[in-house]
Amino acid sequence: MRKLILSMQVSLDGYVESPSGDMDWMDISSNEGWAVVFDMMKNVDLLLLGRNMYPGYRDFWKHALADLAAAENDRKYARIADSLPHIVFSKTLKEPGWSNTIINSGDPTREISKFKSQDGKDIYLVGGAMLASTALDAKLVDVLVLKIAPFLLGGGKSLFKDLHTRQELKLTDVRSFSDGMVDLTYRRR
Repeated sequence: MRKLILSMQVSLDGYVESPSGDMDWMDISSNEGWAVVFDMMKNVDLLLLGRNMYPGYRDFWKHALADLAAAENDRKYARIADSLPHIVFSKTLKEPGWSNTIINSGDPTREISKFKSQDGKDIYLVGGAMLASTALDAKLVDVLVLKIAPFLLGGGKSLFKDLHTRQELKLTDVRSFSDGMVDLTYRRR
């Protein structure tokens, strides 16, 4: 069975967006932080995204792919993202605007369970917060990587606000980086 990996950047107080909705505080600037991402991506062959996050994600990485002035790590991730299939969960989005993307209007918990039972490498749930929370609540996430950014936002969109089930996790790895980021990796018990 394929593993579902949820790797998301959150503020120290657990938010994925500030109260005003901005995410300009999110960044992976260290080469060692990027090395962890690239290592994870070697074992991934499918990316999942929610409707609200997808347009910004698509636009950013498509731009980085074409922009010769983009940071090298951004260009490298953009090439990887461009080569892998993406599934976007949405009942309203009609055109994905990226050739590697399929819109799925089905129930995310049922669909993710189907993807996990298929042959293949790991599945990376990129975000957004609603899809991540849904997958966490349904106990579909096998590996949770919290990329803790050194910011306190004091409010905004919480990654965990819609969780309704108690879950026990086992800490399997802790990494700190020169840019102040800390990666905490958990596996479901």
